[in-house]
Amino acid sequence: MKKQLLTTLLLAALPMVAVHADNNITTNPFENDPVFEHFQKLQEDMNKIFEEFNHNAFTNMKIDPNFEKGFSFTPDTDLKDKGDTYELKMDIPGMDDKNIKIDVEDNYLSVTAKNEESKEKKEEGKIIHQERHVGMIQRGMTLPKDADAHNYKSDYKNGVLTITIPKKK
Repeated sequence: MKKQLLTTLLLAALPMVAVHADNNITTNPFENDPVFEHFQKLQEDMNKIFEEFNHNAFTNMKIDPNFEKGFSFTPDTDLKDKGDTYELKMDIPGMDDKNIKIDVEDNYLSVTAKNEESKEKKEEGKIIHQERHVGMIQRGMTLPKDADAHNYKSDYKNGVLTITIPKKK
């Protein structure tokens, strides 16, 4: 009889024990502990620093945080209706016009530009110092329905790509 009573009491208490254990796992056990107070403040300060860094790096610098493809910069772009044509201007400074690729599929226009730069200092045939920089710019957009996207003309001058797209008649 005592075994049955003890088993019944344990089974009745089990949900309360589980709730108490769950609360201990989900809350910080050191939350009000004065020994760990300085560590909590340090963690809060570090979280603020990383949040500010991420905001500045990905918002102000216009970096696309799609790390699977590496860093790519999203350039400033303007699309204007010029009556019979659309004019798209895109700021992509420092690119070689041979490395700018424009693709049109359906009514979606995409521009990709890649720049590779290498600096090398040699001393008697041995490389003493070498630096490489690879930059990539990607931008895509859906064009208005009346744009004749396949018949575009492009021009690249002074770091600005201008794409002129006629309207369908």
